[in-house]
Amino acid sequence: MKDASFPEVCAQILHLYSAIDIEKLRAMTNSSFALFNDGKDPLPISALGDTDVRVLDTSLGPTFAFKDIGQQMCGQLLNYVLGKQNKKAKIVVETSGDTGPAAIYGVRGCSNVEIFCLYPQGRVSAVQELQMVTIQDANVHVYRTQGDTDEQASVLKELFRDEEFVRAQSICSVNSINWVRIAAQSSYFVWSYLELVRRGEVKFGAPINYVIPTGAFGNAMGAFLAKRMGLPIGRIICATNANDIVHRTLTTGDMSMGVNVQTESPAMDIQFAYNLERMLYFICNENPDIVRPYMQEVERQYSYIPGAVGAKLDSVVLRRIQEVFSSYSVSDAETLATIKEVDEKHNMVLCPHSATSVFAALHPFKELTATTLTVCVLTAHPSKFEEAVQRAIGRDPEFPPAITALRSMPHKFKTLDKRAPEPEVWRKDWIDILKADIASV
Repeated sequence: MKDASFPEVCAQILHLYSAIDIEKLRAMTNSSFALFNDGKDPLPISALGDTDVRVLDTSLGPTFAFKDIGQQMCGQLLNYVLGKQNKKAKIVVETSGDTGPAAIYGVRGCSNVEIFCLYPQGRVSAVQELQMVTIQDANVHVYRTQGDTDEQASVLKELFRDEEFVRAQSICSVNSINWVRIAAQSSYFVWSYLELVRRGEVKFGAPINYVIPTGAFGNAMGAFLAKRMGLPIGRIICATNANDIVHRTLTTGDMSMGVNVQTESPAMDIQFAYNLERMLYFICNENPDIVRPYMQEVERQYSYIPGAVGAKLDSVVLRRIQEVFSSYSVSDAETLATIKEVDEKHNMVLCPHSATSVFAALHPFKELTATTLTVCVLTAHPSKFEEAVQRAIGRDPEFPPAITALRSMPHKFKTLDKRAPEPEVWRKDWIDILKADIASV
């Protein structure tokens, strides 16, 4: 597989977890990624000046975010399975900004899929919002909420607990709780390593580090999966923003949820990083009896149970985690300063999420990246976060034509508001509305 294209690597990895014929998977991956980067290299890797840091651009799909990679495959596989079974499905998803557009674009216009997507008003970028509310396809249903991403996730989790309703309505999810997302994302860590070997920048078998902007931990989980499959990754470095549950978990074992803070990197404004559970499962030798008590305590806090304070990891578990992972919580000031620094020194404009990974590589982990080749994952196009880029460099980023065209399109969405501040009131309201809409199509 050393000379394989990215679509081929993705197909081979998905084949490890699926009984679907490899030729069918190849057709799906080739179709999914054919138009990434206008048909050129779908995942460009470039050097950051004369440093030992490389940047892997995963943001060149239809919605200009790394989540297009997993969501395109989710859409392809869902369509394939439903077609074979002559069934329909209803996707319910919530987003902090990038998952929603990528999920919608992955299934828009599909006759056998309906998608219901929630996004938080005022907490996504203007472009992210336009990518959702301008979709007129009849199978797309968008909801603007007066909550944050953690509140949205709590509503969806409660909805999915109604197993009878979920089964009767054929409901599924395409958040990174869906394993296809993680498996597909693991493929670009494998492909990028092989590409660097082909270029002669790393000797086959030598370790490299990856620095990953981190919210719900799905992207980092993709890297961890690749490492577990044998990819020689040295360190997986997670760059968070002020919403730092991942950073606290990896450094101190503190799995308590803090207040959800609005930052310059809104797609990472998450306090419930649900993919941490998957990481713990593997770290604990796939023993659910060890993981379950931790997650029960996290769930108690997440469910607003009085007195619940989250979980504290055992020192042995924490030590195992720290054999693989490092992390840093990047401030808004550091994020904007990095966008400015990279623009001035390297003539490259970063989105604020990508900037967190580059900051971590160039500053707190500078000694580590100076001795081992390190790849920073770029996760979104800077034009999706024009206001942050303007604050950093004093000018607009370049806008792809597809994004410019969104500004003149009509909007279609519903609003989910909070008629009372008590969570038990508005959560019930939102669930009732969603259930009624889901059942009506």
